[in-house]
Amino acid sequence: MNNNKSNILVPFDGTELSVKALDKARDLVANQSSTIIILYVIDDTNFYPKEIARFISKMDDLDKTRHYFENTIRKGAKIMIEKEVERLIHEGVVAKSIIRVGHPADEILTVSKEENASMIVMGSSGSLKKRHDRKGIGSISRWISEVATCPVVLVR
Repeated sequence: MNNNKSNILVPFDGTELSVKALDKARDLVANQSSTIIILYVIDDTNFYPKEIARFISKMDDLDKTRHYFENTIRKGAKIMIEKEVERLIHEGVVAKSIIRVGHPADEILTVSKEENASMIVMGSSGSLKKRHDRKGIGSISRWISEVATCPVVLVR
């Protein structure tokens, strides 16, 4: 890396691989004028299938539940990633956090453009993989590596 200011985006979900990715990003910015952006995405795509909405009679109740779910996850995510931001700042690294709601791949790509990321450093699989005990590159990390407009480092 050169000495120009850069932003490194790290999608973070608290899994072992996302912690490794954050550590890798920290190593990459050592002695550089760079910012690490820690992104947590609240995946709202699986709360309920959009196609089923027209068959649900009490959508207001479901929407209230979805908002409660989102706010609860947001509070926990904020505590989790702010802890990581504070750790990085204590180590002399400029860092900030962002929380988004949506499909993880879409939000990662959107934030990388909005924040003018020079690189994305992420785990090769996330929390979905952990639940299914599969090996290899996850669908989100694969998609990001194929369509991102900046270099992507996948960490195993």
